[in-house]
Amino acid sequence: MARRQLVTFESSGSSESDSDSDFSAASSRQASPIPPVENSAPSIESLKGTKRKRRLSDNDNDEKTKDSKRLQSQKNDINKDNEAPSQPEQPQDPEETRITGMQQVIIAAIRATDLTLGLRRIPAGFHVVVEVGGAEFQTSNKSAHVDQAVIEWNEPILLIEEDSRPCEPSSMVRVSVYASFELSSMLCHGEVLRTFEISIRELLDRSEYSIIFQPKPEEVVSPCTSLFMTLEQRLFDENDVAPLCPLTTLVSDHSYELLLRTDAGHGLLARYRRTQNRSDLDQSINEFERALDLCPIDHPYRPAALFNLATAKFVSCQADGRYLDLDIPISLCQGALDLRPTSHPDRPVTQLYLTIALLSRFAKRGFQTDAEAAEESLGEVLDVCHADSHIHRAALLAIETFTLHRAGSTVGNDLGQERPAASMLRLSPSQLANLVVWCLRRDDLPALDEVISLHYDALRYYNAMHASRGPLLGNLGAMIHIRFQRRGNEEDLDKAIAIHTEGLALHPVGHPDRSKSLNSFTALLSTRFKHRGNAEDLDQAIAFGREATLYNLANALSTRFDHRGGAEDLDQAIAFGREALSLRPVGHTDRSGSLHNLAVQLSIRFDHLGNAGDLDEAIALHTKVLALRPVGHIDRVKSLIKLAVQLSTRFDHRGNAEDLDQAIALHTEGLALHPIGHMYRSKSLMSLATLFSTLFRHRGNAEDLDQAIAFGREALALCPDGHIDRSETLYILANVFFVQYQGRGDAEDLDKAIALDREALALRPVGHPDRSKSLNNLAVRLSARFDHRGNANDVDETIALHMEALALHPVGHTGRSTSLINLANQLSSRFTLRGNVEDLDHAIVYDREALALRPVGHPDRSMSLNNLANLLSTRCVHRDSAEGLDQAIALHREALALRPVGHPDRPSSLNNLAKELSIRFDFQGNEKDFIESRENLHCALTLLTQHDPLRLNIHDSLATVYLSFHRSGLEDTGPGEDVGSLNAAMRHLKTAADIVSGGLLYRLRTGLRWVRHAAEYRHGTELDAYATSMQLMDAYMSTTASVSSRHSAMMNFPGTLAVDAASCALRSGDVRRAVELLEQGRTLIWTQMARLRTPLDSLQTRDDHAVALLQRFRDLSSLLDKPPVSHADGTQSVDAEAAATQYRRLVGDWNGVVEEIRRIEGFSRFLLPPLFADLQEAAHDGPIIVLVASRSSCNAIIIPYRQPPTSIQLPTDFEKLASLVLAFHEANGKDASPKGNQIALIKALRKLWDDVVCPVVKNLGGFAPRGSRIWWCPTFLFNFLPLHAAGEYRTNGESLSQQYISSYTPSLTALIRARKSYDMCPSVSFAAIGQNCPAGHSSTLDGVEPELEAVRRLLPPPPTVSFTKITSVDATKSRALSALRDNTWLHFSCHGTQKFTDPFNSAFLMRDQPLSLLDITQLDISRHQFAFLSACETAVGDPTTPDEVIHLAAGLQFAGVKSVIGTLWKVNDWTVQRLVEAFYKKLCGDGKMNSKRAAQALHQAVHSLARDKDMPLDQRIVFMHVGV
Repeated sequence: MARRQLVTFESSGSSESDSDSDFSAASSRQASPIPPVENSAPSIESLKGTKRKRRLSDNDNDEKTKDSKRLQSQKNDINKDNEAPSQPEQPQDPEETRITGMQQVIIAAIRATDLTLGLRRIPAGFHVVVEVGGAEFQTSNKSAHVDQAVIEWNEPILLIEEDSRPCEPSSMVRVSVYASFELSSMLCHGEVLRTFEISIRELLDRSEYSIIFQPKPEEVVSPCTSLFMTLEQRLFDENDVAPLCPLTTLVSDHSYELLLRTDAGHGLLARYRRTQNRSDLDQSINEFERALDLCPIDHPYRPAALFNLATAKFVSCQADGRYLDLDIPISLCQGALDLRPTSHPDRPVTQLYLTIALLSRFAKRGFQTDAEAAEESLGEVLDVCHADSHIHRAALLAIETFTLHRAGSTVGNDLGQERPAASMLRLSPSQLANLVVWCLRRDDLPALDEVISLHYDALRYYNAMHASRGPLLGNLGAMIHIRFQRRGNEEDLDKAIAIHTEGLALHPVGHPDRSKSLNSFTALLSTRFKHRGNAEDLDQAIAFGREATLYNLANALSTRFDHRGGAEDLDQAIAFGREALSLRPVGHTDRSGSLHNLAVQLSIRFDHLGNAGDLDEAIALHTKVLALRPVGHIDRVKSLIKLAVQLSTRFDHRGNAEDLDQAIALHTEGLALHPIGHMYRSKSLMSLATLFSTLFRHRGNAEDLDQAIAFGREALALCPDGHIDRSETLYILANVFFVQYQGRGDAEDLDKAIALDREALALRPVGHPDRSKSLNNLAVRLSARFDHRGNANDVDETIALHMEALALHPVGHTGRSTSLINLANQLSSRFTLRGNVEDLDHAIVYDREALALRPVGHPDRSMSLNNLANLLSTRCVHRDSAEGLDQAIALHREALALRPVGHPDRPSSLNNLAKELSIRFDFQGNEKDFIESRENLHCALTLLTQHDPLRLNIHDSLATVYLSFHRSGLEDTGPGEDVGSLNAAMRHLKTAADIVSGGLLYRLRTGLRWVRHAAEYRHGTELDAYATSMQLMDAYMSTTASVSSRHSAMMNFPGTLAVDAASCALRSGDVRRAVELLEQGRTLIWTQMARLRTPLDSLQTRDDHAVALLQRFRDLSSLLDKPPVSHADGTQSVDAEAAATQYRRLVGDWNGVVEEIRRIEGFSRFLLPPLFADLQEAAHDGPIIVLVASRSSCNAIIIPYRQPPTSIQLPTDFEKLASLVLAFHEANGKDASPKGNQIALIKALRKLWDDVVCPVVKNLGGFAPRGSRIWWCPTFLFNFLPLHAAGEYRTNGESLSQQYISSYTPSLTALIRARKSYDMCPSVSFAAIGQNCPAGHSSTLDGVEPELEAVRRLLPPPPTVSFTKITSVDATKSRALSALRDNTWLHFSCHGTQKFTDPFNSAFLMRDQPLSLLDITQLDISRHQFAFLSACETAVGDPTTPDEVIHLAAGLQFAGVKSVIGTLWKVNDWTVQRLVEAFYKKLCGDGKMNSKRAAQALHQAVHSLARDKDMPLDQRIVFMHVGV
């Protein structure tokens, strides 16, 4: 028989695609501006503000239809990149009827922001297109000036279908924002900026709708950052449609082909700009040519068609360097201009592009007529256009370019006349030099390529003896060096050196320019050494540097010190630097360069030797340099950055917050000097990202961390694949994510950091100078992940990485000590994991070597002292011997002495010393150690500010010290007296857990430690410890954005926290409190979802403030109710972090609104954990039996309605329960043939009766009469037991099913929510969804069709039931979701899959994609009545987090379905067919539909099957009921 089961243990991730139009930062600095092109979509200007419908001519032929379809398909393919993720398709039921008078939506106004941000082309205007139900509406085309941030359209649009009928709620509305490039009649829409879809249903009952767009992939900024729509509703009336609904315009077939051709051409041209795929450009030209063929001489759109073709042809000329072909685009553009007279609104933009083409031809051929025509045309454009317009600004830039080219033009037109070499050139050497300066000011790579090309051309005219060749070589080498810095192409570096080599040969000893050539040559050799590590380059640089200047010689010696570690080189470099400075006294033009150089050498020596005087002098020198480079100085930004770096370093060593604030201020000024598009902007962003993450660590302000991530994301977007700085940007951003992980504890941040570090390491292969840095960073992250998840492979990989890093730092290398320490730390961690003492011994050896490399005076000596001391202490504890402990304490004392009062790390040293003294106290019992330890920790507290996160660590250490003293037995307490040290320990643990700045993760860990010790000593604070820990767990989980990541986080904490808390309350005799704690600590993930869907109708009747709070709460809850999807490990998704950051901010806003609501009278306990009096309402229709399974005891709590609860201690324990669960698992399916008696299963069911169910039944008599309903609310291990089937299973034996009708509920709150009544519709909408052959399955479920047909046959006929059946190819994920949303009664018949490693991806398998539990949780089905889940294991939760009750049946109930029938294990077709037949006969045999009868109907159906001895026992008890 076919089995309805698919169980997988592999996690699967889903992905969303972002809209991906190709826009970049505004590029208004191009040397040869590329003309903007007219983009298009299938519309024409005569359709503005109208719905459109194509009218086919009578003689349409098949070939033309096919061609149009091909073009439409091509357009769709291109536009896919521009679309935002759309919602699932909303299928229409063909029987669905439209009701006159239904509510309709009107878009009253639309407002968009930042429409010009990052646009590549000059926009003429902007408009919005709204598509719904086959109709299309377009707003007017509005222009925008340069600095205009917001554009608004107040043009009401009634959302109706093409035939003017009202739209159904499921209809999708598509909104697109376009930039147009024509002001007059538009041939097409233009360039799509943003597109999104939303259903009519989601717009109903709203007054406004807004959406914020993230930058598109690989873009820093993208046009249209947000869209806001004002909405109105009214009842539909056919007579009122006309005023708001534009008239229909019919489009001929001829025009339809024209607009499709044009649209295809624009789409292909845009894609070419993005991908540089030549075939796209060729196809674009072809489409524009065919569009022009459709526009004869008198056609109204011929000017636009000419202009579009001219644009594409011009781009082609630029791409191929075929400047002789410029005649063609110039001719086409001139033709367009001739058809656009003086008064035409698009004449200026046509003139502008014609001018740019003429300038290009003039630059290549030197035609004076082109120059004159361009000059005249630009003057006209400036006269006509407003100064704030985009066209005016572009014209000014073109004039600047024109002026430079004009300066090099020839006099006269007689090309045959002989001239000197210089006059034969387009630009003279001096003019080329001016062009170099112009290019550098604009930082434009295409312009840089052009300047380099011009220099190569010029060199052909000058032989080796010409005086101009040397300067030309110098400029060319400098340009190519700059291009290498931008693109990282090593060929450019080699070319630059070769060119400078030739230049140096032209400047022999004694030549006045030799020193300049030597300087450039030395700098290039040093650069190549840094890039490739070839020592010959470095030695050669030093040799030439000795001849050149003291300045370059000092730099080269410093570089060799970095490579070889010879202190003599560094000292000599500083000496040369001081001598060079003395030769440039105050007033010397180059003094700032010598000051800067000396400061750099001093800072390097500080890094090596740690002399604070070197750092202070370096800062003083950099300050002087900055003073010599005022605002406007070309090198000011370099000085800002250098000074900021040194101030940041001093902060790291001394902790003076003023240094950090000043460094941030300097970098912020530097960023302002590196605007969008600047080649060094990414570097400024990286520096600020690092500083803001440091500021977060110092002050704990979450906004600083968010700012750091924003800077890091923008920097990475500026460094795409292949960029020379990408590896460093990845490195910095990984650091920021890691800081966020340390502060917030979200493992997703750690995974992102690791993914970024791996990518950075891959970009730094063996031989790369920064490889060791990336090896270390990745190792640190893997170590942290090991601490978080305990995967031993991470430790092994970490050690391997540190081993490789150490090999790159041989004896004498300045970074060796750091590598030694890192390796020692990881060997220590592996020792802790595996207990291999060799790892510990090696770690101590490495730390001793590191300490020797950090002698007295080294800035990091205290760190090495601390590390070695910790390892010696660890060895003492491992050997259970105090030997070596005294040395560890001595080392800590020395470290403390190096951190005097005022040092930022003094509290940490006091804490470390206190821990070692406490350990020695444990060994030797010397009370002096206890006293000193305690005093050190109290002293540390006095040094910390009130909100310092380190306070948590200090209080935690104090708790450890007091616990040690309590265990020592030295405390003088008599019988019955309070134990002071134990109380003090608990008090400090409580205080630590309450320190907000400590971070939720670390507070939670401290709370759990408090629980552990309070439970160990049965301390009076035990119950408070449990309550605090559960509150912290709830808060911590709420800050995790995705549902799946919440589940992953749950697995890192004790799964028995709630049941242990309840057992603690039961031991104290407080049964009510036990119930409250269970409800607070279980089903956290579901509870947090429910909070966001809380009805607040009673607030609607309060004052205006309450109504505003209600709206704000609903808006924030709606946003939070759809968190971002989880990303798999290794996903390099930076945009996901933007969503996570926004999510955390929304959580903060949501918490603030909740607090305000609680201040309203009657709402003081809004969304707080419910009290027992509220929870008891769950027992309204019958008693609830809560089963508590903890290691201390196993109990049953009977909760009757309006009577005190009763607690029963069950005759079993945790171990026996675990064995019983295993017994059921092994017995299921065993010996399950028709003749098999399943002895193992019967034994397990008897054991379940004896140990659990029978004791409960004996106490139910006073609460529930025989034959009535009861509800089971199992916890932990009880979740995996078939309680409803327990019995003696012998002749005349007892069983639960003989006495009561059993149902289950995952929580009391879920049952209360399911009992809420809603107005019942007179007609029940019932959907039967079946899939007999899902994606990925070759076999079919033969019983699906007969089963669904049986359901249809057994249900009452219309109008009582409106039945819909979806099967086979129609049963797709989207159709199933639609049916689930639109029908209140459901029956699923299909394969089910339970994913234990990722339970929220458990799913019903449909034809195309799985319908997952996560999909279901996103739906609002709070009015749904019933669901029958005829699939395998739909009511089996995750064994790792059993109290979260994550399975399909529970998911449907939590989402709102009142009554659900699911399965405990796999079920066969024969069982299903028999049970479904029996169930529906019992449920609705009398023609009535009531979901409250489902439990009784299932009970009776199962009893009828029990008489069939051919059916295996496991199949008779597989179904269970959840809910009301």
